[in-house]
Amino acid sequence: MRWALLPTLLLSFLGLACDRGPLPAPALASTAAVAASAPAEPAPNPEDEAANACRRRVAELLVSPAAPGAPAFEAARIEILGRARGEPLVLVREPAPTPEDALDARLVPSARLFTQARPGGRVAALRKRHRGEPRALRALLLREGYVYASDPQDALALVTHITLTDLFDEPRIHLLRGHEVRALDRVELRREARYQDASGKSAELLFGDRVAVTEDELRAPLHRDLAALADEVGFERARLRHTTESTIVADLRFGETWAAALVRAEGANLSLECLAEDRPVREAVRAFQDKTAFKRRAMQAIRQAVSRAVDEALPFDRPDAEPDHFRDGILRPQWMTAYLQGRQGFTFEDRPYQVFDASGRPRPPEVCVDFVLDTYERAAGTWYRPRGEKPGRAAGRLDFNESGIKNRRGVVSFGEFAESKPELFEVRRFRGEERIPFGERSRFFAQLRDYADEIRPGDVISIQGEKRDKHIHQHAIFVERADPVTGFPFGLADQMKRPRRRTWEGIMAEAPKRSLFYRARPRDEVFARIDPGPG
Repeated sequence: MRWALLPTLLLSFLGLACDRGPLPAPALASTAAVAASAPAEPAPNPEDEAANACRRRVAELLVSPAAPGAPAFEAARIEILGRARGEPLVLVREPAPTPEDALDARLVPSARLFTQARPGGRVAALRKRHRGEPRALRALLLREGYVYASDPQDALALVTHITLTDLFDEPRIHLLRGHEVRALDRVELRREARYQDASGKSAELLFGDRVAVTEDELRAPLHRDLAALADEVGFERARLRHTTESTIVADLRFGETWAAALVRAEGANLSLECLAEDRPVREAVRAFQDKTAFKRRAMQAIRQAVSRAVDEALPFDRPDAEPDHFRDGILRPQWMTAYLQGRQGFTFEDRPYQVFDASGRPRPPEVCVDFVLDTYERAAGTWYRPRGEKPGRAAGRLDFNESGIKNRRGVVSFGEFAESKPELFEVRRFRGEERIPFGERSRFFAQLRDYADEIRPGDVISIQGEKRDKHIHQHAIFVERADPVTGFPFGLADQMKRPRRRTWEGIMAEAPKRSLFYRARPRDEVFARIDPGPG
């Protein structure tokens, strides 16, 4: 009790002693002062708000009805891309064949026969039955205008046996590839009909193309050009989660970072609308895009260099009428001598060869490794000057001769050079059970799918194995494109007879005992030299 009364007594005592009256009330801080001392609410970040809105939109889409897609095509996606040259389609739904009730009555038996026949061979048989009947053939063969099949054998046969002039005889037609439409005009060259674009380049038919007489018939496409978006935005892989007519919800991989994304579709053309991610993920994506922009520009320059070589049809370095490969590579030194001497042609064993083409462009003979190294260098601006200018190579940003390469023409020698220059190339050799022969196509394609990050655009792939002549052969292949859905390296280019863009089937079918030998990947230093810079 004493301790309880002590404060009261003490206060009474103090009050009597001082006689100051009641203690003043403590002063209250002004409202303005309180506001000034309290931490301010952070201003909303527009990017964070946009990401939150993106999350809400993605959540709404994920519970909305999805487009059916094309399950049959997706089940065979790898084998189709590995065999039939064309585009890595993303389909909202599968293109449908012309229904029987929309066919001319006389074509119905042919359509039924096609359905019952063996895949692959039935495409050539249908073409034979309706040769000279382009309208009938496209009604029976095209699916809503698409060069499309969900069977790998049919897909290969479509691009191998069918041409635009089989399907059309109109003076002008239109072709949709990716998201770009081209008008094609029919011309007669040396009594052969073909279709060509405005530049005069002959058009070819690829898997996934959509063709029609009028541009209006190509509206409302069923495919989406995901590959073009990958090239533009810089993602390496996409997991498609939900697709509608106008949107795609996908997880996109940028290096080691996966980001949920909302993609907007306007027909076949796609644009990245937003990332449904927190700031650290968005910043990681932006950093990856900035860091790899030079590689994307370099790959674009490389593809342009391949296109030039293909258009120029540079000759393979083998003497005319040569029965085998033992003297491959003998013509280029002869060509070089004639070129540097300013001559228009040269002879070898009494056969004439041209130094320039009709347009004055140099025509150096190439073996497969020449094509690879020429492509890198040409993309960087190093190439032979045309007729009328001082003979020699214009100096660009990259010249492998300056790196001490002793033999730039042999596949084995190039592999050894690449291994000796780790600052320029990273080399991976395939060994043992990894050496799956192409004849085992399903296993071979599955390996490429599983090794998607082992083989990328810009890489050089060497294959090796026995050919029909019982000799072991090596060949070098340039990798141009990879499927953004699976990472499968489907777009290849090589030099055999002439520079061509081909598939694994197109390159390896003639010698199916061949398998992967090594992969040489340019380091960033090489891509940096190839990079033409922004703008």
